[in-house]
Amino acid sequence: RNGMFQQILAMPFNKIQYVIANLVTLIIIGLTSATAIILIGLPTIFQDINITLWGMSYTIFALVAGSVFFGSFTIILSTKMKSSETYNVFSNGLFIFFIFVSSVFYPAEGLPQPLSAAFYFNPLTYIADITRAGIFSQIDTFTNLEVLVLTLFAVGAFVIATRAMVKLQI
Repeated sequence: RNGMFQQILAMPFNKIQYVIANLVTLIIIGLTSATAIILIGLPTIFQDINITLWGMSYTIFALVAGSVFFGSFTIILSTKMKSSETYNVFSNGLFIFFIFVSSVFYPAEGLPQPLSAAFYFNPLTYIADITRAGIFSQIDTFTNLEVLVLTLFAVGAFVIATRAMVKLQI
């Protein structure tokens, strides 16, 4: 039933250690990817960028919390799917939805109300907004509210993923 986990969980570590190792790996990959993207994009945003230690702490938080959320989300999906093909179809479809119904490509302000509301049910919106605010040092009260919401998303997904892994019967 859960063949893709049988091989992994036959190793000499428990399920919680697997979840934590998976999330740490995703955090490292996320930070590395973000660093590469920022360095490549630096020439285009160099005039507008305003790097401060305070702003970078927000950017790093958004990337870490986003990695925890999406890593936990993939664990939740993988514990519910019976085959790797089903998992791939669902995860690819959902991630396309996450990307296009977020403020990654365009801001939520000025959109029709239903679409704008959908943006704020999407954790990627908070990740993008906090990262943008951190890079440009445009942190305000709304950014702090977004930090709180993203924290709740990440912690909630982590708890659900951990429980799903513990309950998983192999």
